[in-house]
Amino acid sequence: RSNNVELYIDVVFLVNGICSCLALWTAGRILSRRCHWWRLILGGFVPSLFFCLLLVFGIKAGFVLSAVMMIMGLEIAYFPKSFYGFFQLLVALGVASFLLGGFLEMLFAFTDAQRFLGKGLTISVSMMPWQRLLWGCLLFYILLKAGAGWLERHGKNRGQYCRITVESGGKTVNCTGFLDTGNELRTEVGKPVVVLELARCVPLLPRESALCLLLGKSLPEKEASFFSQMPFAAVGTSSGMLTLFMAERLTVTQGKISRKYEQMPIGIYMDRFTGGSAALVPPVLLEEEGI
Repeated sequence: RSNNVELYIDVVFLVNGICSCLALWTAGRILSRRCHWWRLILGGFVPSLFFCLLLVFGIKAGFVLSAVMMIMGLEIAYFPKSFYGFFQLLVALGVASFLLGGFLEMLFAFTDAQRFLGKGLTISVSMMPWQRLLWGCLLFYILLKAGAGWLERHGKNRGQYCRITVESGGKTVNCTGFLDTGNELRTEVGKPVVVLELARCVPLLPRESALCLLLGKSLPEKEASFFSQMPFAAVGTSSGMLTLFMAERLTVTQGKISRKYEQMPIGIYMDRFTGGSAALVPPVLLEEEGI
């Protein structure tokens, strides 16, 4: 059963615009993106104006129009140049909007805070029962716990993570890397070594060699030239030999910083890393280019 309430259209425009600006700003902070303040304001208040016009003319926004308004705000504020950048912003904005919108709507429902904001032009609409808002908050908490790894990589510790693209033999692997200050591995010619989980290396390796590594067997002699060995030592573990292969191209990206390298050594880690990353990346790869 729905409750019939009155909304003040001028207050809706102001509050919705401010919340949209805050959600857009939060999405940008999550992804370490910046935009001019005037673009942020336009990105928040233009969709808010569009939403208010829909209310005035009695048109239900629905999922499609809501998505259009969200995309409109993103394009105005950040104008992403690639689909991947757009998708990242869309996901971050969805998370920020879900948290902010659910909290504020429940706050208004319980406190009737709009009484303190003046009257102005009013229209009658149907309001979602407040019980659904509580279920929405519970769902967000579950999603928050399930997405803890993603938030770790894109939240306050996002500066410790990066994206890497490894290309070899016509195959490409994309994954998240952890900028490990303890990774000081270098080849004899001085090239830094990225250590990648075996599961991510498999598509880049010759089929027979990949199968041998997965089964813990020795590498086939006919493909021995594809690999090399180097000694390593890690805190808390015994020293040993690390198997390397040479990637044709390596790209390391963090925010707007992107570094590309040719013929880079990749170390194969036989287990899995914790913390949501699949590679240990020397931070020097973000600081230098043409190594």
